[in-house]
Amino acid sequence: MKKIILAILMLSSLSILAQKRKGTSIESKLNALKVEKNHKIILQKIKILENGSDEDLMVLVQYYDKNAAKKETVTKSLLKKYPQSQSARMLRLTSFLQLKGGVPEMETLLQSMIKQYPDVNLDMEKSLLSSAYAEVPNSARVLHFINSMQDPVFKVRAVAMAIEIMAAVDKAAALELATIELASAKQIKGQTALKEPLKVDPKSAYDDYINIYGKLLFKAGKYEEAYQYTTEAYNKIKDRDEELIENYAFLSSLNGKYEEALPVLAEAVRKGEFDQSYIEQVRKGYATLNPGKDVDAYIASLQKVFIDKIKAHVSPLMVNKAAPDFTVTDVNGKTVSLADFKGKTIILDFWATWCGPCVESFPAMQMAVNRYANDPDVKFLFIHTWENVSDPLTDAKTFLSKRNYKFDLYMDPRNQSTKHSAAADAFKIDGIPAKFIIDGNGRVRFQVAGFEGRAEAVAEEVVQMVELARKGV
Repeated sequence: MKKIILAILMLSSLSILAQKRKGTSIESKLNALKVEKNHKIILQKIKILENGSDEDLMVLVQYYDKNAAKKETVTKSLLKKYPQSQSARMLRLTSFLQLKGGVPEMETLLQSMIKQYPDVNLDMEKSLLSSAYAEVPNSARVLHFINSMQDPVFKVRAVAMAIEIMAAVDKAAALELATIELASAKQIKGQTALKEPLKVDPKSAYDDYINIYGKLLFKAGKYEEAYQYTTEAYNKIKDRDEELIENYAFLSSLNGKYEEALPVLAEAVRKGEFDQSYIEQVRKGYATLNPGKDVDAYIASLQKVFIDKIKAHVSPLMVNKAAPDFTVTDVNGKTVSLADFKGKTIILDFWATWCGPCVESFPAMQMAVNRYANDPDVKFLFIHTWENVSDPLTDAKTFLSKRNYKFDLYMDPRNQSTKHSAAADAFKIDGIPAKFIIDGNGRVRFQVAGFEGRAEAVAEEVVQMVELARKGV
């Protein structure tokens, strides 16, 4: 189980708690304790806190953050005295982050919690396991923990979380799971009361569920069903995300509602949505609403807006410096170097399986790879670096295969003595993802760090960088 995934789950779970902790006195008490200079008064305050509420003990947990022994003592006291409290729940959730043995160790910890706290709602703790198994993916184990939850509203929230994680690995399995649990989601439809102890908003939980379900149906091409749930989500959700808005417009256009849909679809094309299905709906909508006008010219004008914007953005980023010589190994263990790609434009993408921004950039990079699938003079090297597992090659291959990315994988192994990765060091990388576009003469023409923006825009940026590098401007 990747730590980045677990961290995301933690933030998702704790965000629910954050809503209930507004106005808490923890921060003010902690600050008062930290700024106190009189040692005697500090001891008096600590004594009062030790015999106080769960929030008082939480103050001490944070105060002793750099004193492991005292922190552990206070933590045990809090968990024993106030096992049902929000503070105790937060500490139990945090304990999962300290594990290094993956999902099996997480499950062992959860089972010990179930025995230790038989009368405490552990739905949030169980959601970490259901989500961890979603990343495997293992639908049976996801359902095992989902079905053991007490709060029907939180159960819907947890299922939605698991489905979203599973969709990144196996969309078909995610849709199947979402369909199985759809009845549970419908049972909370129309509810408004916040149920103890987790106080999850049933309206928000239901709306989020049908939003995710509609998106999965859309991606599966089940447009008739998708229209039903996408329309419901569109009408219910106030702060609509871009995907929901565009999906609703596309589905509306399929139902002949061009006047409402065309502005949204046209804007999507301006932002880089060049999928042929979108173009076709723009074509139909424009022709219907503007009979006799040149549809092709209209579509070309939309696409030009996007491409011109990307060109204007990337042109000033161009550099011209010698690429360092580097060596990496392919999946068969063959060593390759810069000289092996003489005359070709190459794109180096340094990444790691644990790197969240790297993973977020992959849909865009797959789009870019697809654009040059039949061009022998352009080569993409996805270089796995800064490894932190015992078998990085298998880890990287499995990671890409599960997500169906068609990348040429290369390895930049970590030196066991120095703990450095040679290729990454050669390019003086200080963070990943890091991308370098190198022309056929071995000159670095672009270097990009991090990932930000819509996938279509990032893909087009890569394409335009490649084209400028090829021209040798």
